[in-house]
Amino acid sequence: MAKQKSAARRKGAPGNRNARRQKPRSRAGAWPAWLRRLPGGVTLFALGIVLGLALGLMVTALVPNLLEEPERRTAVAEGAAKLPKKSPARAEAKKPDYVEKMVPPPAPLPAPEAVPAPAEESAHQSASVTAPPPDQPAENQVASLPGPSAKEPALPQWLEYSVAARDPGNSPMITIVLDDVGVAPQHAEMAIALPAPIVISVMTYARNAAALARTARAKGHEIMVHMPMQPVNASINPGPNALAVGMEADELRRRIDWGLGRLDGYVGFNNHMGSRFTQDAGGMSIVLEEARKRGLLFLDSKTIAGSVGDSLAARMGVTHIARDVFLDDDMSETAVARQLAEAERIARKQGYAVAIGHPHPATIAVLKRWLPEAKRRGFAIVPLTTIVKKREGVAG
Repeated sequence: MAKQKSAARRKGAPGNRNARRQKPRSRAGAWPAWLRRLPGGVTLFALGIVLGLALGLMVTALVPNLLEEPERRTAVAEGAAKLPKKSPARAEAKKPDYVEKMVPPPAPLPAPEAVPAPAEESAHQSASVTAPPPDQPAENQVASLPGPSAKEPALPQWLEYSVAARDPGNSPMITIVLDDVGVAPQHAEMAIALPAPIVISVMTYARNAAALARTARAKGHEIMVHMPMQPVNASINPGPNALAVGMEADELRRRIDWGLGRLDGYVGFNNHMGSRFTQDAGGMSIVLEEARKRGLLFLDSKTIAGSVGDSLAARMGVTHIARDVFLDDDMSETAVARQLAEAERIARKQGYAVAIGHPHPATIAVLKRWLPEAKRRGFAIVPLTTIVKKREGVAG
């Protein structure tokens, strides 16, 4: 028996305690006791969860920074691209607006031949598209408005026919006035088709002036009369029954009656051309007195810086306003867009801007794109009377 036990010890039999002590330990012995008790599959699953959580935390910390970097670079690049690129050549090529709104009218003016009117000759080019019609109104036109002796209405006409508009609050306001409407019929249709409110200034001698005014008003546009007046350049024909310097007061009133009688439903009138006549205080006094008696709004188109219309209307107590920007002296889409941007700048500065254009195809095309964009930028596109009401503190 002793020999058998000795042999068992030498062979490392399982029953030998010393042999078990000398047996090398497995790697599993390195894990904690509680982990060694778990089945192998569960252990691997737990390790996977731990590693996954650690990897997720690392990605969460790093990825936003990686994503923000290209976005930041893109934003910087886009901002740089939007900055205006100026060059000496372009600055030299840009024509300055000859109308200086803030310059007060001079005292006695030089002879008409010495006063330039470059904007008038280009901006009103549409007025020479068709030959002027006869002096007498067509059969379908309104005969004439009541004379100054007629009973005054409860409301002045500029308020009675003003287009209702939502209160713009503190939003900068812009009014778009389109002159010469009715001279070219296809252009008139494009102007009236624009989204309201646009101010449609119907030419007195348009053959279908009354019908155009009714259609435009039904579309939600505000209506004005475009009154022909004498330009500086004698070679330019302003049209029949134009107001001219040196006319007798009765003749001026007859022509005003004729022009205002060609349509109805309007809030006032503005001058077509008139770079010569609007400098004449005597003639303009008669015109503005008629406006006051009829309760009409006078919009000074400011076809020349020396116009006395706006300042004289203020002294005479006539409801009035003046144009701030001409849109299409240069009848290209690029130039029109640039002038609309100028109108936005003025509106931000003084609270409103009045921009006058014409129903040229380029002007209409730019306005179609600009109108919704301007609203999204926070501008209120309003009838002309809305600006006057705000400025004068008139309710309604």
